[in-house]
Amino acid sequence: MVWLLGEFVNPEIVLKDKPILWYDFINAGIVSLKDICYEVKTGFLPDCAIVEIIQNVFENSNVKNVIDRYHCLICAIPDDWKQTVQSELHYRNAKRTIDISVIINHVPFELPLCTVKKLYNCLLDDICKDPCGIEMWKTLFNIDDNDFSKIWCNVNLFWKPAKFIELDYKILHNCLFTKSKFKRIGWSDDDLCDVCGSEIEDLVHMFINCDELLEFHNYLSELFVKLFENCDSDRISGAQSEHLLLFGLNWKMKGVNDSFVNFLLSTARYCIFRRRNIIMNGKTNVNLVQFFKYTLKHYVIYFYVYMCQKHKMHFLFEKKFLLDNPLVKEVDDDIIFKL
Repeated sequence: MVWLLGEFVNPEIVLKDKPILWYDFINAGIVSLKDICYEVKTGFLPDCAIVEIIQNVFENSNVKNVIDRYHCLICAIPDDWKQTVQSELHYRNAKRTIDISVIINHVPFELPLCTVKKLYNCLLDDICKDPCGIEMWKTLFNIDDNDFSKIWCNVNLFWKPAKFIELDYKILHNCLFTKSKFKRIGWSDDDLCDVCGSEIEDLVHMFINCDELLEFHNYLSELFVKLFENCDSDRISGAQSEHLLLFGLNWKMKGVNDSFVNFLLSTARYCIFRRRNIIMNGKTNVNLVQFFKYTLKHYVIYFYVYMCQKHKMHFLFEKKFLLDNPLVKEVDDDIIFKL
């Protein structure tokens, strides 16, 4: 079996009348003829495959040097060995298996013997860690773990635009780059908000406390009065407006289209953040209310065309955007807004 014969310190394979001994090849696992041959067809591995094998262990290895030595190794292999490699396939006699064990509560378990429940417990208790960013929100708004888990549902709504999901995710993790963070890491000389120019910009200021948001907040309040007009629950009266704007509506109420409310709030957050970036980049300020109206209309009409006209999912569009919604109506195959 030529496949198992060693390539190094082998009197049959010599270079300048001396056996070959290359430690980088050996440490990378290239020790016998089978290690430089295909497993599913005849022939030797190409140069790039050998380079990749070596660089998995030695990242800074010289590519040209590896290729040159590989060519020398091929030349040094006896002709009858090379003929075998070029004409026959190598089949492994033993089935390859990988034994993996996991440690759960300091007790090792073989992976094939683990139940799904044990693996989930391992992930939740021993591997996964709660993100540190959410602790600020839990303290600021007195949110318990159960309520916080519902917020993730609003973040990851499958029909939201990807840039809305990304922004909501960063807000929830408190990982947006604000001016205060820029100054802390030396990317900015000051930490003042570029929109109002008078206060330090942290995440709460960006979306809640900035004086330039007063008109927009008042406008949103007027929309909420309409959206919750037919609400049969008094729970909304105890909700914090800041919590709603940042995280959305985390419970269902009869007479309220929570899907549309959360989409509207996600659009509002995006417009606030986008307007702020426009100003930061030295562009002219935009009217936030008008920008919000345009963006909301754009996406609702897009979903209407996509769901109703392209994919015959009118029932889904009606559920997400029209039901119990005084702001958006469908009239004669057209969308009418009352914003």
